[in-house]
Amino acid sequence: MMQWLVFLLFSGLAVLSALGVVLLSSPIYVILCLLSVLVSVAGLFFVAGAELVGALQLLIYAVAVTVFYIFVLTAVPWEKTLKKDSHYRVEGLLSFPLLLALYVEMALVFLLGISVSPKGQFREFIKSFGNTEVVGGILFSKYFLAFELVSLVLLVGMIGAVIIGRKEVQTYEDGSP
Repeated sequence: MMQWLVFLLFSGLAVLSALGVVLLSSPIYVILCLLSVLVSVAGLFFVAGAELVGALQLLIYAVAVTVFYIFVLTAVPWEKTLKKDSHYRVEGLLSFPLLLALYVEMALVFLLGISVSPKGQFREFIKSFGNTEVVGGILFSKYFLAFELVSLVLLVGMIGAVIIGRKEVQTYEDGSP
Protein backbone atom coordinates (compact mmCIF):
# COMPACT_ATOMS: atom_id res chain seq x y z
CA MET A 1 0.00 0.00 0.00
CA MET A 2 2.83 2.40 0.83
CA GLN A 3 4.51 1.69 -2.51
CA TRP A 4 1.26 2.57 -4.29
CA LEU A 5 0.98 5.88 -2.42
CA VAL A 6 4.58 6.83 -3.25
CA PHE A 7 3.91 5.93 -6.88
CA LEU A 8 0.83 8.20 -6.91
CA LEU A 9 2.83 11.00 -5.30
CA PHE A 10 5.66 10.84 -7.85
CA SER A 11 3.32 10.42 -10.81
CA GLY A 12 1.13 13.35 -9.72
CA LEU A 13 4.19 15.54 -9.27
CA ALA A 14 5.48 14.49 -12.69
CA VAL A 15 2.19 15.33 -14.39
CA LEU A 16 1.87 18.73 -12.67
CA SER A 17 5.48 19.60 -13.47
CA ALA A 18 5.04 18.51 -17.09
CA LEU A 19 2.08 20.87 -17.35
CA GLY A 20 4.35 23.60 -15.99
CA VAL A 21 6.91 22.83 -18.71
CA VAL A 22 4.28 23.24 -21.39
CA LEU A 23 2.28 26.15 -19.98
CA LEU A 24 4.84 28.47 -18.36
CA SER A 25 6.44 31.18 -20.45
CA SER A 26 9.61 31.98 -18.50
CA PRO A 27 12.56 29.80 -19.57
CA ILE A 28 13.88 29.63 -15.99
CA TYR A 29 10.57 28.29 -14.65
CA VAL A 30 10.35 25.84 -17.55
CA ILE A 31 13.80 24.43 -16.72
CA LEU A 32 12.87 24.15 -13.03
CA CYS A 33 9.68 22.30 -13.93
CA LEU A 34 11.65 20.05 -16.27
CA LEU A 35 14.05 19.26 -13.44
CA SER A 36 11.07 18.40 -11.25
CA VAL A 37 9.69 16.08 -13.95
CA LEU A 38 13.04 14.31 -14.33
CA VAL A 39 13.45 13.78 -10.59
CA SER A 40 9.86 12.52 -10.33
CA VAL A 41 10.41 10.04 -13.15
CA ALA A 42 13.57 8.84 -11.39
CA GLY A 43 11.47 8.35 -8.26
CA LEU A 44 9.00 6.30 -10.30
CA PHE A 45 11.84 4.11 -11.52
CA PHE A 46 13.02 3.57 -7.95
CA VAL A 47 9.50 2.64 -6.84
CA ALA A 48 9.21 0.20 -9.76
CA GLY A 49 12.41 -1.57 -8.69
CA ALA A 50 14.58 -0.33 -11.57
CA GLU A 51 17.31 1.21 -9.46
CA LEU A 52 19.88 1.39 -12.24
CA VAL A 53 17.53 3.21 -14.59
CA GLY A 54 16.51 5.57 -11.78
CA ALA A 55 20.14 6.36 -10.98
CA LEU A 56 20.91 6.92 -14.66
CA GLN A 57 17.85 9.17 -14.89
CA LEU A 58 19.18 11.28 -12.03
CA LEU A 59 22.78 11.39 -13.25
CA ILE A 60 22.27 11.87 -16.96
CA TYR A 61 19.04 13.80 -17.25
CA ALA A 62 18.40 15.53 -13.96
CA VAL A 63 21.99 16.71 -13.61
CA ALA A 64 23.78 16.75 -16.96
CA VAL A 65 20.98 17.68 -19.33
CA THR A 66 19.50 20.29 -17.00
CA VAL A 67 22.91 21.93 -16.56
CA PHE A 68 23.30 21.80 -20.34
CA TYR A 69 19.96 23.60 -20.75
CA ILE A 70 21.04 26.24 -18.26
CA PHE A 71 24.28 26.80 -20.20
CA VAL A 72 22.33 27.18 -23.44
CA LEU A 73 19.88 29.52 -21.74
CA THR A 74 22.69 31.77 -20.58
CA ALA A 75 24.69 31.58 -23.81
CA VAL A 76 22.01 32.20 -26.44
CA PRO A 77 21.46 35.88 -27.26
CA TRP A 78 17.72 35.98 -26.61
CA GLU A 79 17.29 39.51 -27.95
CA LYS A 80 18.02 38.18 -31.44
CA THR A 81 15.43 35.44 -31.36
CA LEU A 82 12.17 36.10 -33.10
CA LYS A 83 9.10 36.33 -30.92
CA LYS A 84 5.95 35.14 -32.58
CA ASP A 85 2.58 35.88 -31.11
CA SER A 86 0.85 32.96 -32.79
CA HIS A 87 1.16 29.33 -31.86
CA TYR A 88 2.08 26.65 -34.33
CA ARG A 89 -1.43 25.29 -34.85
CA VAL A 90 -0.81 23.48 -38.13
CA GLU A 91 2.27 21.70 -36.80
CA GLY A 92 0.37 20.76 -33.66
CA LEU A 93 -2.50 19.26 -35.65
CA LEU A 94 -0.12 17.36 -37.91
CA SER A 95 1.88 15.94 -35.02
CA PHE A 96 -1.16 14.91 -32.96
CA PRO A 97 -1.71 11.49 -34.67
CA LEU A 98 1.96 10.57 -34.17
CA LEU A 99 1.81 11.63 -30.53
CA LEU A 100 -1.39 9.66 -30.02
CA ALA A 101 0.20 6.55 -31.56
CA LEU A 102 3.21 6.89 -29.24
CA TYR A 103 0.95 7.16 -26.18
CA VAL A 104 -1.02 4.09 -27.27
CA GLU A 105 2.24 2.20 -27.70
CA MET A 106 3.43 3.24 -24.23
CA ALA A 107 0.11 2.18 -22.73
CA LEU A 108 0.36 -1.25 -24.40
CA VAL A 109 3.91 -1.75 -23.17
CA PHE A 110 2.89 -0.69 -19.67
CA LEU A 111 -0.17 -2.95 -19.58
CA LEU A 112 1.37 -6.02 -21.21
CA GLY A 113 4.93 -5.64 -19.93
CA ILE A 114 7.21 -8.62 -19.41
CA SER A 115 4.33 -11.09 -19.62
CA VAL A 116 4.43 -11.04 -23.43
CA SER A 117 8.09 -12.04 -23.62
CA PRO A 118 8.52 -15.50 -25.12
CA LYS A 119 8.41 -18.12 -22.36
CA GLY A 120 9.00 -15.44 -19.71
CA GLN A 121 12.75 -15.58 -20.26
CA PHE A 122 13.34 -11.94 -19.26
CA ARG A 123 11.79 -12.56 -15.86
CA GLU A 124 14.09 -15.54 -15.26
CA PHE A 125 17.09 -13.61 -16.58
CA ILE A 126 16.43 -10.76 -14.14
CA LYS A 127 15.98 -13.17 -11.21
CA SER A 128 19.23 -15.00 -11.93
CA PHE A 129 21.49 -11.96 -12.45
CA GLY A 130 20.05 -8.72 -11.19
CA ASN A 131 18.97 -5.38 -12.58
CA THR A 132 22.36 -3.85 -13.42
CA GLU A 133 23.82 -6.95 -15.06
CA VAL A 134 20.75 -7.43 -17.22
CA VAL A 135 20.76 -3.87 -18.51
CA GLY A 136 24.52 -3.91 -19.15
CA GLY A 137 24.43 -7.32 -20.84
CA ILE A 138 21.62 -6.40 -23.20
CA LEU A 139 22.85 -2.85 -23.85
CA PHE A 140 26.40 -3.81 -24.76
CA SER A 141 25.57 -6.92 -26.77
CA LYS A 142 22.30 -6.71 -28.69
CA TYR A 143 21.89 -2.91 -28.72
CA PHE A 144 25.52 -1.81 -28.93
CA LEU A 145 25.13 -0.11 -32.32
CA ALA A 146 22.04 1.79 -31.15
CA PHE A 147 23.90 2.82 -27.98
CA GLU A 148 26.78 4.24 -30.03
CA LEU A 149 24.41 6.03 -32.43
CA VAL A 150 22.65 7.71 -29.50
CA SER A 151 26.00 8.89 -28.15
CA LEU A 152 26.82 10.28 -31.60
CA VAL A 153 23.48 12.15 -31.73
CA LEU A 154 24.19 13.64 -28.29
CA LEU A 155 27.64 14.73 -29.44
CA VAL A 156 26.19 16.43 -32.53
CA GLY A 157 23.59 18.16 -30.33
CA MET A 158 26.29 19.41 -27.99
CA ILE A 159 28.36 20.76 -30.90
CA GLY A 160 25.25 22.44 -32.30
CA ALA A 161 24.53 24.10 -28.95
CA VAL A 162 28.08 25.41 -28.78
CA ILE A 163 27.80 26.82 -32.30
CA ILE A 164 24.46 28.47 -31.52
CA GLY A 165 25.69 29.87 -28.23
CA ARG A 166 28.98 31.33 -29.34
CA LYS A 167 29.31 35.07 -29.59
CA GLU A 168 29.47 36.70 -32.97
CA VAL A 169 32.42 38.96 -33.64
CA GLN A 170 31.38 42.52 -34.36
CA THR A 171 33.09 44.12 -37.31
CA TYR A 172 33.21 47.83 -37.72
CA GLU A 173 32.98 49.83 -40.92
CA ASP A 174 36.75 49.98 -41.29
CA GLY A 175 36.97 46.17 -41.14
CA SER A 176 38.57 45.93 -37.70
CA PRO A 177 37.09 43.50 -35.14
